Amino acid sequence: MHFQHAAVFYNEHKTHTAPLAEEVCAFLRQNGVQTELITALDGLTAETDLLVSMGGDGTMLYCARAAAPLGIPIFGINCGTLGFLAACEQDDALASLQVLLRGGCTLNERFMLQVQISAPHAAPRNFIAFNDCVLRAAAPRAFLVEAAWNGAEMPSYFGDGVIVSTPTGSTAYSLASGGPIVEPGVDVLIITPICPHTLNQRPIVLSAGGTLQMTPSFKNEADRALCSVDGQINLTLPPGARVHITRSPVKAKLFCLPQRGFFPILNRKLKWGNR
Repeated sequence: MHFQHAAVFYNEHKTHTAPLAEEVCAFLRQNGVQTELITALDGLTAETDLLVSMGGDGTMLYCARAAAPLGIPIFGINCGTLGFLAACEQDDALASLQVLLRGGCTLNERFMLQVQISAPHAAPRNFIAFNDCVLRAAAPRAFLVEAAWNGAEMPSYFGDGVIVSTPTGSTAYSLASGGPIVEPGVDVLIITPICPHTLNQRPIVLSAGGTLQMTPSFKNEADRALCSVDGQINLTLPPGARVHITRSPVKAKLFCLPQRGFFPILNRKLKWGNR
């Protein structure tokens, strides 16, 4: 596989990653790829045809939201703890990159969420999410979330909040809250209530082709809801705000080595299926 312009990104606050990042840059340059070492993603352009993400899953989420609108594929090197989304571990980074350059990796597309926040007397704000969009209270208390699917009213949620996740995000916050594991290629949204104050609220799986609308409501007018995108963009919602969630027109593109398929990683990282 031939790349012309690569960018290697790492979190500048995690200085232990810097030496390996320099090594990765040097390796790519030695293999004829023009490579830039970066610690910010706002300078990415469509000219970049490979983004190497060096960090944990949080770094991958950050890279995915920046790279997807530009169509840039990502090769993740896990320098964090879990590394569920990465293509390889840091110990075999150079060997794995060699496999990539020889065309031995699969390029997987993961759909993302389009999140639009609308509020009275304000212009709509739009975001994309790789893992999930979460509604929760700014203060630790239960509140009501009114919901509608394709314009049809759904039973409301009462509890600590609601998680709306992609299949990729099904193994993150949603799973920790009792949601199902969903294979990444399935075209669905997963709605998982957070600590619902009833025994009959359960996760539900819906077609990704529809539109979900959520409206938080509080008894105390001074209370506020937070909308969290991938756990990294956190917004306090004004009264009357609505959150509209649909499938994003852009997709994240992730390189994957043959030995790091979904089920082996699920077993290795989350111990799924162990006896």
